[in-house]
Amino acid sequence: MSHPTSPDLDPELISGLLESLASWDPRASVPLAHTFMRVGDEEALKAFDDMALASPGAKEMLKDRYLSPTPDLMYLAGLADGTLGKEFERYLTLNGLDVTLLRESAFIEAHHKRGDDVGHLAERGFQLHDLFHVLTGYDTTPLGEVRVVSFTVAQAPAPYPAMIMASRPLQILLYRPQLLPFIMDAITDGWVLGRKAKPLLAVHWEKHWEQPLAELRKAYDLV
Repeated sequence: MSHPTSPDLDPELISGLLESLASWDPRASVPLAHTFMRVGDEEALKAFDDMALASPGAKEMLKDRYLSPTPDLMYLAGLADGTLGKEFERYLTLNGLDVTLLRESAFIEAHHKRGDDVGHLAERGFQLHDLFHVLTGYDTTPLGEVRVVSFTVAQAPAPYPAMIMASRPLQILLYRPQLLPFIMDAITDGWVLGRKAKPLLAVHWEKHWEQPLAELRKAYDLV
């Protein structure tokens, strides 16, 4: 019985993978994913494009190509406790996060180079990453980030979150196998919730700032 052969990986990608596995910095997957976007196997990259375009809500997103302005944090801070906007502002403030950072991600340009459609989906996805933390209730610890990227891949596969989801278990298996149950639980938590929840990417969440977060979680099957 014949078996398919794996494509030859670019040496730069192999080097980046090894560097990522050697580092415990949770940001180590960033340069690896950028390298994959540049020199990864074209069939694999196209498969990611195809999955993104086929994901629930993608057609709706590409009809209006909605992108939100940068959130007004002063306005959000003045909203009632428990509203989506207030909890989003609180999340950013408590974690010392810059609301514009992911909106300027180099991954957005990398995706646009592959086409305006996949570029738009990626750009909106990066706008919503921090909001996904608030909607899911997942924190910004390393395991919390794994939960969020697993949730994201379950909703709409993309190279960067998938790279984190795939490489962190391998790293732990190689260096700290006693942590394997924790990382696998985090992946499973995010994946199951992402598959169960209604599609989130196509929602214009910025129109729901004043709505109770608990109400939204219930409406979108996030509880």
